[in-house]
Amino acid sequence: MHTDEYEISIGREIAFCQRMVRRLQDALARRERQCGMTTEAFLHALEQGGLSEQHHSQGWKQEYQELQHWQKVLTEYEEALESLKRH
Repeated sequence: MHTDEYEISIGREIAFCQRMVRRLQDALARRERQCGMTTEAFLHALEQGGLSEQHHSQGWKQEYQELQHWQKVLTEYEEALESLKRH
């Protein structure tokens, strides 16, 4: 059953997810500027064991994983909203 309340609720969730994605993207961009490497380069170096403990303690990988999570949730909400609009 489709109601405006569903669209409003999903719209709120989408807005929240978008804020989380922007916040995490900004945090990752700050880390990239501070450390002089991209997140991709950081993750590669982490896999290869070429980073000091300082990089681990910063939570860079955790922020990247959180970003991936929120992008996935955002996509799911956007798809749900589109599905509601089609019916």
